[in-house]
Amino acid sequence: MWVLTLAVVSGCGGGKKAATTERGRYERPPIKEVTEEELAADGMLIDALSLQESGRTGEALEAYARTTEKHPGCAAAWYGMSQLLGASGRIDSAEACAKRAVALNGDNVWYRLALAQVQQHKGDAKGLAQNWEAIVKGHPEVLEYYYELSNAYIACDDLPKAVEVLNRVEKKIGVTEPISLQKQKLWNAAGKGDKAMKEVEALADAFPGEKRYQAILAEMHMKQKHYAKAKTYYDRIAAADPADPYIHIQLAEYYKAMGKPAEADSEMVRAFDTPGLDGKSKLQILGSFYTNEEFFGSRSATAFRLMDKVMKDCEDSAEFAAFYGNVLFNQGRLPEAAHQFEIALKRDSSMYEVWELLLVSLASSPQGEAKVERYARRAAQLFPVHTLPHFLLAQTALRKERYDEALKELQTAERWGFTKGYLEAETYALMGEAYYRMGEYDKAWKNYERSLELQPNDMSTLNNYAYYLSEQHLELEKAERMSRRTIEAEPDNANSLDTYAWILHLMGRDNEALPYMKKAVKLDPGSETLQKHLEEIEKKK
Repeated sequence: MWVLTLAVVSGCGGGKKAATTERGRYERPPIKEVTEEELAADGMLIDALSLQESGRTGEALEAYARTTEKHPGCAAAWYGMSQLLGASGRIDSAEACAKRAVALNGDNVWYRLALAQVQQHKGDAKGLAQNWEAIVKGHPEVLEYYYELSNAYIACDDLPKAVEVLNRVEKKIGVTEPISLQKQKLWNAAGKGDKAMKEVEALADAFPGEKRYQAILAEMHMKQKHYAKAKTYYDRIAAADPADPYIHIQLAEYYKAMGKPAEADSEMVRAFDTPGLDGKSKLQILGSFYTNEEFFGSRSATAFRLMDKVMKDCEDSAEFAAFYGNVLFNQGRLPEAAHQFEIALKRDSSMYEVWELLLVSLASSPQGEAKVERYARRAAQLFPVHTLPHFLLAQTALRKERYDEALKELQTAERWGFTKGYLEAETYALMGEAYYRMGEYDKAWKNYERSLELQPNDMSTLNNYAYYLSEQHLELEKAERMSRRTIEAEPDNANSLDTYAWILHLMGRDNEALPYMKKAVKLDPGSETLQKHLEEIEKKK
């Protein structure tokens, strides 16, 4: 937004201020003579200002223009024109008028500020820097102008010069955090890490009681892999405030970088034992400090010990329950994981990832099957676009011979689409199963074919498709080829061996079928179906 400045500006008579001499206390200043031309120009200027202040900007602009035509040395008129032209978007013209005003009276800060506004708008970084230098020179007491000058040099990509301007400010007011940290940032951007370090060191020396600056220095040294120097600063902080949990976390990171896991774990334990660290913070730290391999492998003893400490502070937290459930899930402790996921979802049902982990935990555990349908239905209501809840509902319905319901859930999943193909092939395989059970064989074959296009090496789908073809005495050669692939991939799968043997039997190849059938019965001697198939093959042999 262009800002109109309606400040009282100097009139048209004279440019720079005249030098003054010391006068007595009661001595009156000399009366300055004003020419008729100057009076006339001031009168025109006042008329233009009145029009501007009353909001009649078009007439005001014309009035300023008439003033400059008749009195081209009237800097205030050029300034007024610059403001109005800039506000109306005529930037080039505004710049020309501002430059004219500055040329006539370069000591007037308002004229230079108007020019700076135009230069910044146009992106004239070099001209802007030169202009701000003049402003600072004329008004060295105004700190704000130094910051603007420094920013102008940043725009010029002259970072050392930008720092030099801030050094001028520092000489006036001393070392301060905003200036020191800005200089650090600039030196880092300029690739001068050593100079950036010196800025923070100066800040730390000026405020020795402020441990935050010591921490910044330590982190900077860590990034540069100056570990010994970083440790010096960490030790200073720890000595000054051993009850600060974050210094122990930083020390843990230091020891981790140094390849000293025992010392790192010790510092983490000290951090978690301090009262200043809340449960949620502990949870976040724990999740970021250890990798999965460390958490569940080489460092699991300490990680789980720390997890126990977190439990004391976060037992009522949905975030904790979800995190702890994930830990248990990765350990294969699925019933315990499901319990934690249930707790998390009771407090916050908006986390779909937790719903999915709960459903997987329940579906993978015999103890959880009874809950799968209830939770899958709720998840499907809350998150209808996700596939897994619909898929699990379809599985349950199929198992209970509710085939129409199973197809409805599968078709819903298909309608919403499959994220990155997740469960797409499995959904079409389950559709094939449902259609087969309903006696709609052509639809069943079509869905099995589609599933195998997506996952041609899915042994379960190959086996089921082959077996159902054999049941209908259809395409036995095709069924035999598919079934043979399953026993080659899984030679000790009793179900696959049974399918292959039975297809060979239907093709009249009982001698070939018998060894496979005997092996299937040996692998699963309790199966009545396998035993009947063996008897049938032996009888026909």
